[in-house]
Amino acid sequence: MAERTLEQGSVSIPMEETKLPGGGPPEAPLLTHLKKVENHITEAQRFSHLPRRSAVDLEFNELSYTIREGPWWRRRGTACSPCCERPCLLSGYKALLKCLSGRFNSRELIGIMGPSGAGKSTLMNILAGYRETGMKGQIMVNGRPRDLRTFRKMSCYIMQDDMLLPHLTAREAMMVSANLKLNESMQVKKELVDEILTALGLLECALTRTSCLSGGQCKRLAIALELVNNPPVMFFDEPTSGLDSASCFQVVSLMKSLAQGGRTIICTIHQPSAKLFEMFDKLYILSQGQCIYKGTVPYLIPYLKNLGLHCPTYHNPADFIIEVASGEYGDLNPVLFEAVQGGMCSEESKKNSRDKNDSSCPSQCHSDTGTLEKHSFATSTFTQFCILFKRTFVTICRDMVLTHLRVMSHLSIGVLIGLLYLNIGNDASKVFNNTGFLFFSMLFLMFAALMPTILTFPLEMSVFIREHLNYWYSLKAYYLAKTVADVPFQVICPIMYCSIVYWMTEQPPEAGRYLLFMALSTSTALVAQSLGLLIGAASTSLQVATFVGPVTAIPVLLFSGFFVNFDTIPKYLQWSSYVSYVRYGFEGVILSIYGMNRSELECPLQVCKFQKPEEVLQLLDVEDAKLYVDFMVLGVFFLILRLATYLVLRYKVKSER
Repeated sequence: MAERTLEQGSVSIPMEETKLPGGGPPEAPLLTHLKKVENHITEAQRFSHLPRRSAVDLEFNELSYTIREGPWWRRRGTACSPCCERPCLLSGYKALLKCLSGRFNSRELIGIMGPSGAGKSTLMNILAGYRETGMKGQIMVNGRPRDLRTFRKMSCYIMQDDMLLPHLTAREAMMVSANLKLNESMQVKKELVDEILTALGLLECALTRTSCLSGGQCKRLAIALELVNNPPVMFFDEPTSGLDSASCFQVVSLMKSLAQGGRTIICTIHQPSAKLFEMFDKLYILSQGQCIYKGTVPYLIPYLKNLGLHCPTYHNPADFIIEVASGEYGDLNPVLFEAVQGGMCSEESKKNSRDKNDSSCPSQCHSDTGTLEKHSFATSTFTQFCILFKRTFVTICRDMVLTHLRVMSHLSIGVLIGLLYLNIGNDASKVFNNTGFLFFSMLFLMFAALMPTILTFPLEMSVFIREHLNYWYSLKAYYLAKTVADVPFQVICPIMYCSIVYWMTEQPPEAGRYLLFMALSTSTALVAQSLGLLIGAASTSLQVATFVGPVTAIPVLLFSGFFVNFDTIPKYLQWSSYVSYVRYGFEGVILSIYGMNRSELECPLQVCKFQKPEEVLQLLDVEDAKLYVDFMVLGVFFLILRLATYLVLRYKVKSER
């Protein structure tokens, strides 16, 4: 019988012959055909709706990077040159990168490798434009000096941690990216989003929230978000970190196909498997901040062999070079440094670049290197604000903690306080209890607005930094959208609370006083919210923010005028009362309840000392206060704190680089 011909791409696995009990004839050998399933991720190089962009070649010469080290009083002089062999120990500076040079061409998948602490991420951050301070050397884009703002628009940085907004679905996140990055019709954007989701294998989970996606899906979604405007240069920091072998292969295959589509793909990778290692077009290997190899993957083993380093048979070359760089075979780094400086990699690199130039340029990134990118964003500031406002509003509505719990707390605490202080508002014998109720209302509304918003910026700072530095939107559009979207909720919650407690405690049944009570309560809550945003933006971590928030509330409450009258405060501390925004809210509420020529209170006893409302105002030392002044001061506090938050965010964005 003629042998059966196997289909191309299939694997034949003969099973062992087994004898049946009873001496029956053995079964015929079973042939199991394992066909390799077509990977749709390879379609990433054949998009039809992506905008055309110019191919980009990146070159850097004599690149060095130093950081300050130790306390400022121990630093002396200036940073010495990282290119010198003598270490800079006395100057207070430490060199992380030392005289690196190289060239990364389009249509190449470049892997930056090295042991931990070698400087991989530092080099990536500098090439992407995320680090500027302390850098020396020259970075060229298509043979011209790099303009950072222009380069940021033509590149993207996908970080190691997949920083995604958890309350959006994959399709919603993609549409936000398309709306911000493309100035096209909605139909074109939807077709492009569907095309990218299909090519990256995300169409099945398009309606799934990002918080429910797997690690590999989150990584591919992070790539898809940046792929919308077809950036010619893409940076990946440890793209395979935390993924299983199948997901790693999918991600690296995607990067490979993106490179074949005409893009320059640069990634740091710690220790890839042999299967992943051979997929890279070029390697740039670091050790102790210096380059020990730059060239193609096939040339690595012959290069090391020329230096007397023989990679064992069946040993992963990636593992071997990391072992060499880590010193497992002795301190060979000086030999490798000198070999690179001596140009041993140059001949192979020149041959490789000639081969690249001979081949044709793909369709997505054409070779018109003279095309200049614009500095401006793809959309106007107002359009960015509208898109970000809608995204933030949807996120707030879906957030169980920030929204649902906040609404329930205002309702439940309002009912509790109403029952506790039931029908005391017009009782002259319970004036102290009523003023305590008014002060506690200010206290509760302050903390209810302060504490949740403290978490606003720390929880989203990483997402904002990634999107802003990848040129999605401006800082002012993000800040306005983020703050304005939360204002309706911050107004509705105090109104619900005030509507419950005002009538349950039997305050004066007058519409004017009721509206003033709600307006002052809402104004105090908005100022507290502004302070919470400022604390969250200025804090270095979530732990610092949650500690500083309650601490700042102590002096604000202490000098509010309830615990200590203004005349009782020592003169050297009286200024503190003027910076307590709760003082103006509490003062205004007292005036709205007991001021404006209110009639005498009811007295169930024979004698009530505070039957006349004017006596309550004199006791609290607010008889000369003006309501319009309280509103004006609260408005000034609101504007100053909002402006200060914006300036702090702007400073933090600049300090990131």
